[in-house]
Amino acid sequence: MANVELNVMQIVRLNFSVRPLRDVVLPPMTSKVVKYLILSEKVLPFVKDLVESKRKQKPLFISNLGLNGRRLYSTEEMIRRGDVIKVKAFTKMSASVSFPMMGEIMNMGGGRVSTPYGDFEILLESINVFNGFNSDVEGKNLKVRIVTPALLSSKIYLPPFLERYRKAKVGLSLIPSPGLLVASAYRTYLGLLGSTENEEEDLKSFKLTVLVNGLSKVVDFELKPVTVIIGEDDKGRLRKSRGVEGWIMFDVTGKLKRAVAKYLSVASYLGVGKSRGIGLGEIKLDLVDRSKVEQEGSN
Repeated sequence: MANVELNVMQIVRLNFSVRPLRDVVLPPMTSKVVKYLILSEKVLPFVKDLVESKRKQKPLFISNLGLNGRRLYSTEEMIRRGDVIKVKAFTKMSASVSFPMMGEIMNMGGGRVSTPYGDFEILLESINVFNGFNSDVEGKNLKVRIVTPALLSSKIYLPPFLERYRKAKVGLSLIPSPGLLVASAYRTYLGLLGSTENEEEDLKSFKLTVLVNGLSKVVDFELKPVTVIIGEDDKGRLRKSRGVEGWIMFDVTGKLKRAVAKYLSVASYLGVGKSRGIGLGEIKLDLVDRSKVEQEGSN
């Protein structure tokens, strides 16, 4: 990336309010509104190089627009019903963009802006900074909420010496084990460090998947598959992808638990899996007191 200085020790999340100045029909992936504003340098112009970068696992997350506590995106079921995403003028929506701390962070942009999707007022609401994981995990379960469908590749389960099988065309996992979820978060963490394309890291990801699956206990979960509409191809056909959303709560035995919590904390800023740059794979991590969970389960 040209002329952009990254501080990989810190991740920043900028939270914006987004208000349409008139009634609008939004694209199937509403993150495209935010992405357009960055690429046109109307908002966060210094992030443009990172958005355009071709590197894999780049440390960037652009959320879909949010309204009434949920993210707005189109599903196959909505298309079947003929539903589109309509928002009334001056309705307050939310959006966030996460990336490594940059020296130009005060050059926010915003205000009243025009896009192909309508005219909006963009205001910075708050800033969150991740400086590292310092929370106590003793006696806590890890609850991962998958806010937008996560596109998780089951190929993480393959060890590097089975490289030839990585070329096989397989679908995405719709029943993510703790190991798959954590290994995907670890890949996001490696992207932050800039070291994802080597056999050593592939081996670490594989080992982490096996260890977490072997040393974890799933306490509870509520997961469902969702088919999302990504957009259209050059022939006007809908582009779809099928992922999983919901939540899973689990515990991990031993010292590995702290590393797991660290990787998931990074992913709570930068997401997991594929298409994080358009708002998929958004997660939140909660540390839930184990005794409280056990007490509720006994009632």
